[in-house]
Amino acid sequence: MKTRTAMLGSTVLLLVAGCASTVIENKAFRSYAVGETKTATIGEAFLVDQTGYVKKVKRWVGILHSSDGWEIKNEASEDYVRRELLYSGKAGNIIKVSYREFRGGFAAPAFFQNLEYDLADSHTIKFRKFTLEVLDASNQSISYTVVNDR
Repeated sequence: MKTRTAMLGSTVLLLVAGCASTVIENKAFRSYAVGETKTATIGEAFLVDQTGYVKKVKRWVGILHSSDGWEIKNEASEDYVRRELLYSGKAGNIIKVSYREFRGGFAAPAFFQNLEYDLADSHTIKFRKFTLEVLDASNQSISYTVVNDR
């Protein structure tokens, strides 16, 4: 009888305290395709390149810690790096672009840059491995094609 009560108590403790987890989603992400024409507005990340994975994890934490007993979190893999180019607008022939980089799910302050490109010189812009052809740019939006990503 005592062992049955102990087992029942252990089972109840596990249900209340929690210990299980399940990966709901595990994916890499890229917002572009080479040769595809896209348009983005000011402040929008118009080019996103992500290596590594972000897992959506559903973890049992127990009914004492959550109304339904479950907690859902995003967890970045150790090799997770997300690179973004954001469109910041146009002044004359100069377009302004910001670059930011996230590692392990957090912004990396050392990896933030403001860039300017003079469209009077060329409508082809290059940053790191990316070559883009700017088709149209205004103070509201930018239209572009990713020419190369190598």
